[in-house]
Amino acid sequence: MKRKLAGFGLAFSVAELAAAYLPPLASVLTAAVFLFLIPVFLAERSGSRRPFLPVIAGVAAGLLWSELFCWMVVRPAQALAGKTVQCTAVIQTDCSSSWQQGSLRGTLLLTEVDGKKTSLRVSCTAFPYGEPGEKFTAQFLLDSLPADRYRMSRYSDGIWLSAEYVEGWQPAGTVRSLRLWLYQLRRELSQRLSLYLPRDLAGLESAMLLGDSSRLDDALSNTFRTAGISHLLAVSGLHVALLCGLLSFGRKRTFSRILLALQAVALIFYMGLTGFPISVLRAGIVFLIALAGYAMLRPPDALTSLGAAAVLIGLQPFAPCDIGFQLSFCGVLGVQAAGGLARRERQCFLRCLETDELPKILSMLLGLLETVQAACFASLATFPVLLAHDMTTSGVAVLSNLLVVWMLGPALHMGLLALLFSALPFLDPVYHGVSFALGVWLKGMVSLAGFCANLPAARLCLPRKYTLFVLGLLAALALVFYCAGKMLHYIPTAAVCVTAAILLGSWMQKDVIQIAMLGTAGNACTVIIQNSRAAVLFRGGTPNRRAVSEYLASHGALVVETLIDLRTDPKQETLDAETLIPMEELPEGLTQIALLDTITADLYHDDGGNLAVLDAGGYHVAAAAGEVSLSEPVSADLFLAAGGYPQAVNARVILTNQENPRWRKAVVDERIYLGTDTPMVTLRPGRSVVFEEVRKIAVQ
Repeated sequence: MKRKLAGFGLAFSVAELAAAYLPPLASVLTAAVFLFLIPVFLAERSGSRRPFLPVIAGVAAGLLWSELFCWMVVRPAQALAGKTVQCTAVIQTDCSSSWQQGSLRGTLLLTEVDGKKTSLRVSCTAFPYGEPGEKFTAQFLLDSLPADRYRMSRYSDGIWLSAEYVEGWQPAGTVRSLRLWLYQLRRELSQRLSLYLPRDLAGLESAMLLGDSSRLDDALSNTFRTAGISHLLAVSGLHVALLCGLLSFGRKRTFSRILLALQAVALIFYMGLTGFPISVLRAGIVFLIALAGYAMLRPPDALTSLGAAAVLIGLQPFAPCDIGFQLSFCGVLGVQAAGGLARRERQCFLRCLETDELPKILSMLLGLLETVQAACFASLATFPVLLAHDMTTSGVAVLSNLLVVWMLGPALHMGLLALLFSALPFLDPVYHGVSFALGVWLKGMVSLAGFCANLPAARLCLPRKYTLFVLGLLAALALVFYCAGKMLHYIPTAAVCVTAAILLGSWMQKDVIQIAMLGTAGNACTVIIQNSRAAVLFRGGTPNRRAVSEYLASHGALVVETLIDLRTDPKQETLDAETLIPMEELPEGLTQIALLDTITADLYHDDGGNLAVLDAGGYHVAAAAGEVSLSEPVSADLFLAAGGYPQAVNARVILTNQENPRWRKAVVDERIYLGTDTPMVTLRPGRSVVFEEVRKIAVQ
């Protein structure tokens, strides 16, 4: 292996991922299989055992370091779970408004616990209002983090516990730090960008240039996500590369090392200004290594630098669990693979033409092909990561990247110029002009993104587990064909497999019903999807409306065909839907309607409340708001519980997203499933019922 550090670093990160996501025994077995297959593969190709030693060392080091870190750092912190403690807490910069009026939610840094100095970061959903950097004392109940989709993301940020505010809030001053100063500077610069730009465009520029997404418009974010270019909205290696390009001059001069040092200082400052997200850390480390290489007159190697970045970031073993880490590294590996293929293509043409230099037209065509290949390989490399995290996948990602990504550089450069001119009052007309040009440029960028997002192939709704299984089979086939030296035969084989997988998947998903509970705990609404058509049983207000919109966007931006408003006092607006049924306007008693393809709904309404009972092939699902009165209880296979469990329903199974509902003590025989994030039910009428993202809880 020529790039030993690259192999060590990437194997180190893979081992940390296995240790984080898998049970200890499973991670060890996974590592054993990995250590067996890689040596066999490399020995087959090279006839030597030495090339794969860095990979073996990386896997072993990753597993050992993960276990040591957990033993020294994580477990002592988690030993505080279940205790009520007196703390001194500092509000961190990620705080935002909580669902409780006058409260915040976010991360707290506990500097003192029961009189002992500490440095413990905790996640809290509601604590007294304050500004980032403010310090206070209070009592908190510490607990383990909920086992939802955000758990590993919090672990990657060094958060091991959740905290519930109890009482005793007292202010204790303000903390001053470099990180807080950089956060305040970022907010001030973001405010300057919004002076002459429309609100939505200012939020877009702030997100791309400064990493401040607090002003980003939801509709615009959904457009970029649907188009497959949401990576432009978060500062990443691409942004760092474009900005560092402004400072990459003077390397051939005698004083180039001074300029290299200035570039390094500017890069570190920009990393701090954006808040040190992992994607920026990865890119920053790679560029710092490159600058060090230039200073020592040694050309840097991209894969070696990437391996070094993986090791340095992986010193916090849960950092590879961050989706930014996974997307960043996979994207870079995809681009590197495209670059390797492009070099082989050029060498092939040089051999065929028997020349040392390609004609200009052919060179330009190959350059264009290389750009397309880089977009394709990067999209393919990040596709499994998006699926694994249940994020939006787009069928036009390659086209969107080719049409829009080139516009990012000028947008960043004009935004930087606008900030520079805004610092000098006498240059306000120039600042205004640059802002106007930036607004026009961003408007074109948004228009192209909207065009791509509105294409029919943009909205892909893929079954996550099935698609990942198919991708795994294709990867295994590629390995087999590569070992056999017949990669040309792999292309038609993969095409046949993909076609068969699509046909089989379409047949398997026909008439399958997916039911998801979304929104606030104890008052969630319900989304029903069948054959790419959606219906909603609506409860709650703005948070629920936003949750449903995001869920539908992640499942192909489905149009709501029918919305049944269960609320007894519907003051706030609901979602847009082709058919809106406010149950408060229905006549008292029973109303029957058809829903989607194979579902019927019985709607019960009276002065006390509303009840909807869905019949999906003989499987009955009920949801209610208020306390409807019926002569006899309605039997249901599944009840989607909100704040109460009405006497009008007799259910075999109860699904809830509330940890300790008030009605729990009244339940006797029913089975209760809890999902604190997005509890789901996949229903195949007459065949199976599968609960996802839930756990069974005992009846008190």
